[in-house]
Amino acid sequence: MSMRKERDESRLAIEIEPELRQRIETAAADRDISVRDYVVAVLRAALDSSGTARSSDAADEWNRLSIPSFGRDWESDADAVYDDLA
Repeated sequence: MSMRKERDESRLAIEIEPELRQRIETAAADRDISVRDYVVAVLRAALDSSGTARSSDAADEWNRLSIPSFGRDWESDADAVYDDLA
């Protein structure tokens, strides 16, 4: 039996621009997660924000993935110029 059937999942194949693929791979690497896990989290968040009910597990997972990257972005040298505006 395949792993996909054991996990009761199906495959989704899409064609995307090379630049978008690179951005996805970079974002996943920045979060130390697989591309699959990153894409699933992003898709769930996008669907949930469109009015679909969000499970607490999905929300927790999205927060786990997002919080480190927001902190990294917030403390970046590129954004330091905004620190003096407050």
